[in-house]
This record gives sequence, C-alpha cells and structure tokens, in this order.
Amino acid sequence: MRYRFVLASVMLSAGCGSPAPARAPAPAPAPAPVPTTPEPAPAPVATGEPGSSECSRPPPGPGYECVQNCGPPVARAGDPPPGSSWLSPENADKRRKFGCPICLPGATRLATPNGDVAVSALRVGDPIWTLDAARQRIAGRVLYAGSTPISGPHHAVRVTLADGRVVEASPGHPTLSGRTLSTLRPGDALSNSTVVRAQNVPFGGTRTYDVLPSGPTGAYWADGVVLRSSFRR
Repeated sequence: MRYRFVLASVMLSAGCGSPAPARAPAPAPAPAPVPTTPEPAPAPVATGEPGSSECSRPPPGPGYECVQNCGPPVARAGDPPPGSSWLSPENADKRRKFGCPICLPGATRLATPNGDVAVSALRVGDPIWTLDAARQRIAGRVLYAGSTPISGPHHAVRVTLADGRVVEASPGHPTLSGRTLSTLRPGDALSNSTVVRAQNVPFGGTRTYDVLPSGPTGAYWADGVVLRSSFRR
C-alpha cells in the first residue's frame, strides 16, 4: 500500500513566533475565496516532536496522509525541523487549503453573541461577532477552526492602544486593513483607536489558534480589538 507524503503548505508571511522585522510592507491580498459552508476543524491524529515523525507508525485508517507538522516560519530560525503526522483525507485537504494558523494564544478571547470566548474553545458552528461588507457588526458562525503545536521559544507582538485595549498575536497576524501586527508603530490607527506601543513578548502556551468567521470580511474582535482571520485569503 502506498501512502502519500504531503508537505503542508505554510504561509510564508506568518512569522508566527519569529521576531518582528523592523518594518515590512503590507501583504497584498490574495484573490482566492474561502469556503462558505461549515467544516470540521482539522486535528492531527498524532503530533510528533520536532524533527520526529509519527508516520513511522501504521496509518490509523484508510486514506490517511503523512503530512509535515507546522514548522518554519512558525518555528523560530534554528529550531529543529518539524516532524510529521498522519492526517485524515479531509484534514489533509484543509491543511493544503489553509496552511498553518497565523496565530493567537489559546487564551485570547473572541467576542461572540454569548459573551467573550477563548479562541481555543471555539468550534465550527459556534456564533461569533464579525463585520459585514459595510463594516457593520453582525452575528456570524465559525466556519473553520485551526490549531497547531509550536516548538521551541516563540514571540508574539503585544499591541497597546490609546484607549487601554491590549491584544497579542503572532507578528504575521493580519489587521482588518491587511497589515500585519509586526508593521504597526506608535501613532498608527487600529480598531478605532491609536497604537501607543507595539513590543515583542514571549508567546504563551504550546499551541496556536485561529478561526474563520462567516461573512465577507473575516473580521473578529480579539480581546476587544478588531483583527482579521489569517484564514481569510
């Protein structure tokens, strides 16, 4: 029996856990649309340690694919290469479509009609606040939820706004305008306020998370700050 080895696509602009660059241009939006029907979140059957491969074991079922775990640029330069894990056909396809999350710490709270909920607790089909094309707040649903383990030390960008709101995410996490957090500087506009500080901090936790809300913008409120899902292409 042959098993296909699939190299997971990685979003090169992510830099999740990497030190923020001095200043980078805003990434150009890609044209590909996202799915508009709810899908189950992908989850590896087993996740190998950095540099190891769970695929040395037999696949857990028919059709499973050996997929490289999320690594560089998720991992910091010099970290061991990622290992590999068996993914179901559905989850392997989602990894190819969405890549690895450009990430939020699991404790980040996203605004929903039922109150703020940790991103790590959100599941496909859960309600979430988002923005419509006119930038008006509407109730949406989580279409996709992704999580990936991280290896070695990582960094996030902590952004403090003039009105006191604070949010942390990977340097490559997009704002609603398409900029990344790593490019923000004091005086820049963000979420109806102004940035007063943007600093590198250690990334907390061992996994990264992101979700895709329904609707045309991919927007959500993370710890009260409007950001854009990394899964919105």
